[in-house]
Amino acid sequence: MVKVIAHRGFSGKFPENTVLAFQKAVELNVDEIEFDVKITKDNKLVLLHDETVDRTTNGKGKVSEMNLREIKELDAGSWFNPEYKGTTIPTFEEALKNIPEAVELNIHALADSQVTEQIIFYLNKYKRVKSAYIAIDASQIPLARKLCPEIRLCNMHRQTSPNKYIIGTPYLEETRRLNCPILQFSTPAHEVTEDLIKKAHSYHLFVNVFYADRKEEMEKLIKYKTDAILTNYPDILISVKRRQDRNEQKAAFL
Repeated sequence: MVKVIAHRGFSGKFPENTVLAFQKAVELNVDEIEFDVKITKDNKLVLLHDETVDRTTNGKGKVSEMNLREIKELDAGSWFNPEYKGTTIPTFEEALKNIPEAVELNIHALADSQVTEQIIFYLNKYKRVKSAYIAIDASQIPLARKLCPEIRLCNMHRQTSPNKYIIGTPYLEETRRLNCPILQFSTPAHEVTEDLIKKAHSYHLFVNVFYADRKEEMEKLIKYKTDAILTNYPDILISVKRRQDRNEQKAAFL
């Protein structure tokens, strides 16, 4: 059965990439939580999708040009809803402390050696290597494996290539050549078809799909045998899964 990946936490109803969004996703019993890692001017890992703080905080500027103290002073909740005023940008360590080991970590990382090194350091420190994987650029794979041979990796290089380019083998072939067990197809960038997923499965690859927020999209991807779906509304995906489980159980008795 398809895995539920809470995209940036329960980001459809709570401010993305925040401890609050993670906690609300955990309460739903999601399988995984995906989040994005950036690095500050003073080399601290924080969780933010964009290169700047402009969209999701009351501040302005590049994360890489701000230190952690400045980042922590920002309000990362009011942009989403005034009731979440005072919500802060978490550090990577805060995410590890607030997401239980039973929930897998889908960590999206920059193509930056300092980011790779620190992610692996903290995964080891908190004993989360087995319950995490890094969605990573191909350029960082040799370093990640050198630092932690057992770390699982999702190849993100060529992830947003057009559909014909992926089927033409570069993404699938590269992922297999790099010995990455996971890849992620991107629905905003190209059409994710049943044939495409079958092809990935023939290479023994675990298929994540980004993303589906509507029931119809979720049902289609489940029908295609997608292994995991990233969604901003994990509550909807869980509901779809439960309904399908009930239907399958009824069919088994007919």
